[in-house]
Amino acid sequence: MSKISASAFILIRKLPPQTFLKNIILSLIFIFVSFSAAGLCYGAKINPCIGHETSLLVDTKKHQMWLCQENKPVGEYKVAIGRGGLNKIREGDNKTPLGEYTVGIPRPSPRFGIFIPIGYPTQEQILKGYTGNDIGLHGPYNFLKLLGDIATRSDWTRGCIAVGTYKAISEIARWVQQRNVGKIIIR
Repeated sequence: MSKISASAFILIRKLPPQTFLKNIILSLIFIFVSFSAAGLCYGAKINPCIGHETSLLVDTKKHQMWLCQENKPVGEYKVAIGRGGLNKIREGDNKTPLGEYTVGIPRPSPRFGIFIPIGYPTQEQILKGYTGNDIGLHGPYNFLKLLGDIATRSDWTRGCIAVGTYKAISEIARWVQQRNVGKIIIR
């Protein structure tokens, strides 16, 4: 045993029992509070909508979409993306485009309930040779509608962004129309 350890042990042994017990309790409280604070910081939600005014925001890595209104999230949904991955460049690649796009007027869809067009490709992307059309935000296929959010557990679209339920796409479409939302950010 080192001299420091031996000295500490002797010092602790000489403390009155009440002081020793008090020190142990204070130490345990300190440890508990420290871990609790660390847990709060780790679990704290970060506002994804800061800097996005009123728009749709899609985080493709987290498979999450937020309805951002005046820089605050007012809705959050799980999403599925293109089965080909990300960074759409050409028609038929089954990839979801990344970037900032215009949002069109929601319309009825016989396959998905509601379809909200996304302005892919942009003029700049067209000049770079990007191709494709009919990219949008929609609900599940009609035959998947009874599965609910299970439809967002894997990436299955041909480049679109899909939410898991008709209720979700209806809420989103209503919000887009009421708030006159004109932008979606896909990152």
